[in-house]
Amino acid sequence: MIVWSLNMEIDYIKGIKSNEIFAMSKYEKELQKCISSVKLNVIEYPDISDKINIISKYLLYPLIIRSKIRGSNIKHITSQDLAFILNSLNFRKTIITCHDVIPWVYEKEHPFLWKKNAEGILKADRLITVSDYSKKDIIKKLGFPEEKIRIIPPAIDHNIYYRNKSVNRGILAKYGISEDAKILLYVGSERPRKNLPYLLKSIKSLKGDIENVKFLKIGNAQMPGAREQLISLAKKLHIEDDILFLDQVNESELVDFYNIADLFVFPSLYEGFGMPPLEAMACGCPVITSNVTSLPEVVSDAALTVDPTNMDEMVNAMYKVLTDKKLKEELVHRGYDRAKKFTWESSAQRLLDVYQELDAI
Repeated sequence: MIVWSLNMEIDYIKGIKSNEIFAMSKYEKELQKCISSVKLNVIEYPDISDKINIISKYLLYPLIIRSKIRGSNIKHITSQDLAFILNSLNFRKTIITCHDVIPWVYEKEHPFLWKKNAEGILKADRLITVSDYSKKDIIKKLGFPEEKIRIIPPAIDHNIYYRNKSVNRGILAKYGISEDAKILLYVGSERPRKNLPYLLKSIKSLKGDIENVKFLKIGNAQMPGAREQLISLAKKLHIEDDILFLDQVNESELVDFYNIADLFVFPSLYEGFGMPPLEAMACGCPVITSNVTSLPEVVSDAALTVDPTNMDEMVNAMYKVLTDKKLKEELVHRGYDRAKKFTWESSAQRLLDVYQELDAI
């Protein structure tokens, strides 16, 4: 791995101390690894319990930050969920990484705490976001100046996520799945915008034409009651025996599942970027995803994109990939080439460019 160095120190305000390897945590940690020779003053708060963590985040963490910042360092707040900090701490040379504005745009509830984040975002000297789609949303919905936004996309560690034909499908046996089953894979949460009820209904319809289909869902629910609702729906559709829910798995297992899956499906209604389709493509798994928000930007022509509200489109796309060997191989090759364009080294260099830019002010 290439590592760059700058002759400066960054106050790296990253929130809760976590070992999570998914989504925003993965993005922050991978970039941090690539700039490991840059001096980072990492400022975190401990993970104790859900209730105490909320108190720590909003009441104690600003005090921790105030006590640990150093002089005129650049202040990099690594998540939009921590932007509220700039409402009470008046810093110079500030950067916020804003992956998306989902509470503002998609959920449209404008909760009080997110209003404070929106106010804090407007106080930043630079904003880093992950896609052109997110950039446009931030400008349109929050009014943040376009000239102060820099795009740094997530990426793939190609030493970990790669096509490995030697992976044994026999590992499915421990989950009661036969080796000859057609495996549909989804990785992510069960939040409403992930559109999983639509996917379950599509799978029910698909099973009318392809019998031995199994759906493997990896990732925590992240929404109270969501898992129970999906299980209830699966029972109503009489496909409960064809669905396997796995919560967090380690990264090597995740890569194995990407490699043995016949198809990766990601029907999300809103994504600031959407890393799982990119990870799947890097592992040689064909992808079907939504044709909305940032997802077409991520996959380009390397995946089939469908209207996430049109079940017939999804069913037809799944059927084609599972039955047309030539189409499947085309998607595999295109996906592999597309994923190769995203490297953490390249994204890290963009991050250092932002640090240098801000340091010069």
